[in-house]
Amino acid sequence: MPDNFEIPTPQWPDEDKFIQSVTTSVKALLVARDCTSEIGPAVPTNILRGMAEIATNAWKAKSKMLDASGGVLDEMKRVYRHIETILETLQEIGVEVKDHTGDDFDYGLPLKVVATQPTQGITRERVVETIKPTIYCQKQIIQMGEVVIATPSSEETKA
Repeated sequence: MPDNFEIPTPQWPDEDKFIQSVTTSVKALLVARDCTSEIGPAVPTNILRGMAEIATNAWKAKSKMLDASGGVLDEMKRVYRHIETILETLQEIGVEVKDHTGDDFDYGLPLKVVATQPTQGITRERVVETIKPTIYCQKQIIQMGEVVIATPSSEETKA
């Protein structure tokens, strides 16, 4: 879409109020759904890649600072708050980091499956490990996640 995309306000010779109100409503919906140039110019690809790399590495660092129960390791408490601040700042500018661990898996999801693990006791696929998180910028994927999924074992699927 061009950087200067605008929907012109039409001038109706018959002053049809209904058509004018519909046009105004559509324009408001496009703005609300970030479909016009009011978002600003496109972000260069190298900036998006850099943001994805920063977000991924902050996510990895954060996960290494946690113990098995999800609490912050004592020796990491001073640094942990800085990593949290980085992730919060990224979120404030529209960058979201999605860890898929524990989510149900569907083959229609935009995820790269790195490995599968046949697992007894489950009836559907589930993400057991996120290798690389999905990164969104203004709700658009800029990095596809990579995951390991648990699949029902062959005995489970026969039942």
